[in-house]
Amino acid sequence: MKQPSESLYFKTFGRNNGNVLVFLHGYLESTEIWDSFAEKLADEYFVVCIDLPGHGRSFTISENPSLEKFGDAIIAVLNKLSIKQFQVVGHSMGGYLSLSLLENYPDRLQSIVLFHSGCFADSDEKKHNREKEIKLIRKGKKELIFDLSIPRLYSNFNLVSFSAEIEKSKKIALHTNESGIIAALQAMKDRPNRSKILANATVPAMVIAGRNDNLIPVEIMEKMQGLSENIKLFFLENSGHMGFIEEPELAEKALRNFFEENFECT
Repeated sequence: MKQPSESLYFKTFGRNNGNVLVFLHGYLESTEIWDSFAEKLADEYFVVCIDLPGHGRSFTISENPSLEKFGDAIIAVLNKLSIKQFQVVGHSMGGYLSLSLLENYPDRLQSIVLFHSGCFADSDEKKHNREKEIKLIRKGKKELIFDLSIPRLYSNFNLVSFSAEIEKSKKIALHTNESGIIAALQAMKDRPNRSKILANATVPAMVIAGRNDNLIPVEIMEKMQGLSENIKLFFLENSGHMGFIEEPELAEKALRNFFEENFECT
């Protein structure tokens, strides 16, 4: 089922049986990336996929954009759906947003999954690179960014076999409006270190990592696991930054096992 909210666009899969999974996509993505993955999980869960602000069909938060404001908009959608509690799965930027929700709406989350995402703030070098991207976007050169950055989302070993998926990712990125891209870059650049939030989480937490991720080193993922004995780390051995596409069966199994351990399905 597809429904536009007054603010953010969303899709739902399955029936609302009380077992709710909220999927939050990453930078330059949209709900489209979750379609086949969400459909598989809809046999047991009510899956809600949301276009983040400035992405897909959703409006842009242009004035002082922040992950906190993005989170407020997400919660508004869930309130509209009468969803009080949920398990959240955040991919990349969606993971940063999930941690913001964990900090600001702790009573709403039942568990958190960081899917190729981290809890640490940007390094000075990363912040500088985001500023460079913003300048290129303002000059109308976003295609230059996509041609270089999108293939890096996939494992170097998967570039040929997933060429069609890479082209689809580029098309989704191209349909992201410039103001939305800039707002997202600004929000990510300004986000704080939330390692303490993850370390002190009172809900189950899991990190899914790609062994061949070009964006997040394995060492960073292991560092996150070391924050708390309650954080589960699962590696997809043949994936880059897009494990739900590169190794969907294993990713689905990892999620199901995690959810079943922490939430009894009805």
